[in-house]
Amino acid sequence: MLRQKFPAAALMGAVLLAACAQTGQIPPTALTVAAQPAADWRPFSPDSPWNTKIPAGAKIDPNSDVLVVDVGRGGGLYVNMPEWSVMVKYFDSALAPKRGVRALYAGRYGAGFEPGKRVPLPADTLPEGATPAQSHYVTLVDPVRNLAWDTRQLGKTAEGDWFAGFGSVVDLTGTGVSAPWMQAERSDLSAGARPSGVPLMAGLIRVDEVKAGRIDHALAFAYPFAQTGKFLPPASTALVAADAASERLNGLPMGTRIQLDPAFDVDNTLLSPGAKVVARALQEYGAILVDQAGGTVLYAESGPEQLAAWEGVLAPDDLFGLFTSDFIALHFRVLDTGEPMPGIPRAAN
Repeated sequence: MLRQKFPAAALMGAVLLAACAQTGQIPPTALTVAAQPAADWRPFSPDSPWNTKIPAGAKIDPNSDVLVVDVGRGGGLYVNMPEWSVMVKYFDSALAPKRGVRALYAGRYGAGFEPGKRVPLPADTLPEGATPAQSHYVTLVDPVRNLAWDTRQLGKTAEGDWFAGFGSVVDLTGTGVSAPWMQAERSDLSAGARPSGVPLMAGLIRVDEVKAGRIDHALAFAYPFAQTGKFLPPASTALVAADAASERLNGLPMGTRIQLDPAFDVDNTLLSPGAKVVARALQEYGAILVDQAGGTVLYAESGPEQLAAWEGVLAPDDLFGLFTSDFIALHFRVLDTGEPMPGIPRAAN
């Protein structure tokens, strides 16, 4: 059963919306009613690779021992919050003002953000004073309609016009996997806010599930030395090298899944209760490479409300002390999920 909260400001916004119903116009400052997901809400379908446990006896990459050393080179495992993670706003899209969002890069936009399209975008989507590191990835999630509006580099000009480096609408009832870029009508339709094409809600650690003591999906991770120009599903695009000198032929391609050894005794550690929940998910579901980062990181939802709720539940460095570079090299493994596919040729990007 969906639980909804109706803050006073939101109710005032709803009244403003109702007052403008006869004209069909929505005040640009109107706020929307927040829509909180149900306790058992989980994005994507049961058969999604994000929601599928790693089976016993899963095939391991023959080079796993070497590859996990590379992952460990990114340093101890850190949970990105509040910066460089995903700012999540749960909302009722039916009550949100519809706005145009200009593409920062000509021709770069996903489904639902085409020129002339208007997307539901509350005036308070970006908190006042949010830095680029906090708002690089923003997703607006309607848990009733199971839709998300993913954005990268979302911003607003002094004149009040909205823009984004990329935007796409995501069906949260689907598998969360786009067709590979070479099979799409237009390659950008397989792209996403992340360089892997993976939706922003995929693999995100959520406050409610850690509080409940269980994460029932794979996690998203990133590290500094990902391979460029190759990808594996559930990724649909590859990490693109800025130039020939920055190409990396080794390392993990986008979409690779790693797993914490299921035999490792998580309970008999000094990890915090929240960190143990995350560690068990790494054993049962693993983590899927979705991005490149300055260290080896997982991602937790990082909207203002969630950051306040994380207090005492999970901290960015709760895994860091145990999950060191050496630990990652010794206790993680890389799954063999098939032959990587080629990314879009750099000349075509």
